[in-house]
Amino acid sequence: MFEITRRHVLAAPALLAASGATAQGFPGREIRMIIPWAAGGGTDIIGRRLQPLLAAQGLQVVVDNAPGGSSVVGMQRVAAARPDGYTIGLASTSILALMASGTIALRNEQFDNMVRISEDPMLLLVSAHSPWRDLPAYLSAFREKRGGMSIGVSGTRGTVSHIFSVVLAKALGQEYIFSGYPGGSRAIADLLGGHIDSVILKPNETMPQIREGQLRPLATFAPQRLPLLPDLPTFQDAGIDVFPYGPITQMTYLAGPAGMPSAIAARINGGFRQAVLSAEFQAFAAENGFPADGLSGAEFSKLCSDVQTAMLAVGNTLGVFNPE
Repeated sequence: MFEITRRHVLAAPALLAASGATAQGFPGREIRMIIPWAAGGGTDIIGRRLQPLLAAQGLQVVVDNAPGGSSVVGMQRVAAARPDGYTIGLASTSILALMASGTIALRNEQFDNMVRISEDPMLLLVSAHSPWRDLPAYLSAFREKRGGMSIGVSGTRGTVSHIFSVVLAKALGQEYIFSGYPGGSRAIADLLGGHIDSVILKPNETMPQIREGQLRPLATFAPQRLPLLPDLPTFQDAGIDVFPYGPITQMTYLAGPAGMPSAIAARINGGFRQAVLSAEFQAFAAENGFPADGLSGAEFSKLCSDVQTAMLAVGNTLGVFNPE
């Protein structure tokens, strides 16, 4: 017994050295980045834009789209992955809200929340062929339809865009028809096809169609007007409070499975922060109307906790997490 223990003690430094060497050699192969939304949506666009910038940081990343369940399907794969740094994912505020609500099996302790990639203002949009040319016309039609106005969003119940749709309907004293999609591109396709009346989506998944004249933005749910669309009113401009229970923010952030070695987590964290803060990505962010600050560490962990608490309060007050 003594000899076995002694061998273990003598072997410990070598094991630690081997572990350190593994961390120093990371990455030795491609890293799989799970996008828990459909291809062509806002998160997918960001992930693919990051790929060449991450490659410049020595991180070869392969995008793997795994849509479903308002990002639950993809984030389950992240949580279940070996914590070796070779599987990561782009999460959003919505998964924080769903975990807090207890409506899904995933829990906070299954993830290492690492870097904020973007903070995404939300837009209310209609087709360019819509008869509603501005927000007052849309709001008037919303009331006249008496529950018949349809709104499409990325995801299902509990997402930020879903919560905004509920807040808007309640402010107008009306019911509405909710349509959830696995990604923004699908919602846009149905809007342009005339199958739904309106959508609530991010600028980075709608700006190409806005610039091409296919989509007409009517308002932003942000507290201030957007530099990218300075003439676009906020709901506050129209006298509608879309933050009656406190501020709500949509963000995209990097998450990995809990338990990654600190050196590997630091390597990934540093590479992503440099990519996000690069001149190329900052120009992309400005062009698509979202801030990208690369927030990480304790400050970002606290933000995730605060956002989760606020989203849960809003969701419970509005009955967002109750089954339909």
